[in-house]
Amino acid sequence: MSELNYRDVCQQIQEERPEGFKVNSIVVNFEKIGHDIHSNVLDRVCDRLQNQAEYYLNQDVTIIRDNSINELWTYNIVHNCGNGPMFDEQKEEYYCPVCENKKTLFDY
Repeated sequence: MSELNYRDVCQQIQEERPEGFKVNSIVVNFEKIGHDIHSNVLDRVCDRLQNQAEYYLNQDVTIIRDNSINELWTYNIVHNCGNGPMFDEQKEEYYCPVCENKKTLFDY
């Protein structure tokens, strides 16, 4: 049985989040928790996670329920300007192609 500790999830995301990016959404697979959660309780769980995420991460983060992911939870980030991130050629760090004026293969 897995647990979903809201504060731990938010703190781990905050530590992993690349500088200059913010968390756009947290995706949760509630089937991985191991409990049969009724829909009215599930709404409260999502609200509680959203409140913690807004406190620890940023005000416009959303919680997405997706039981098709392999993990208990994952997250998506966007650059502070709102654009989606790209990975550099060495696959070592994220960057924003718009703010950093870098060309991608989609620009050709």
